[in-house]
Amino acid sequence: MLAADCVCPAQTANTVIWSPPTVGWWDDMPRPTVAKEMIATLSVASAPIVLEQTNLKDAQERFGGTFGSSGNAGDALRWLCLYGSDKGGAWILWLTSGEIDGPAIGGFQWRSLSTNDRPDHRCSRLPKNMGGIKLPIQLHLGMTEAEVQKLLGPPTVARDKTLFYCHEHRLVIRNEDFTVSNGVAIVLRKGVVWAIEVARTTGN
Repeated sequence: MLAADCVCPAQTANTVIWSPPTVGWWDDMPRPTVAKEMIATLSVASAPIVLEQTNLKDAQERFGGTFGSSGNAGDALRWLCLYGSDKGGAWILWLTSGEIDGPAIGGFQWRSLSTNDRPDHRCSRLPKNMGGIKLPIQLHLGMTEAEVQKLLGPPTVARDKTLFYCHEHRLVIRNEDFTVSNGVAIVLRKGVVWAIEVARTTGN
């Protein structure tokens, strides 16, 4: 076949990333199996963020970017989209707030960016010298599945190449009983951590 006759694939177009993809939590998750709370805080560009306490608006004032939103009522979600890179490669981070969280950040999703992924212009770029993303445990993008299980133990459940870790504990606030739930979902791609999603909720 002559070179001129070759049918070559079109160059892959850039994919614009804006809203946080769905990781795959479902309503009838198994009972929590993780004894200790895993992630209730994180550091973004050297700034501490406490889930259920730090306001999403305060994060926007510090990092810039435009709020995104989707859904309504119980499915409503707001987010702030940030992106940057470190020695492991390019990444994107969504700080999220659902209806139950009020104005506070209730969770986040931290995901690797592939070569053809391009953050939307409404996302804010964090320079490398600002400190990147740090979690309170040694969990990060690019880890192997074996390293994750050495750190966190066996998952509560594994489904569709995603490891789900679930924790609950009781808390008394002003003589009222509350339940604190902390969920961590770890999405694997080619045997390594490609995305980490965390949520924390307190209810009675």
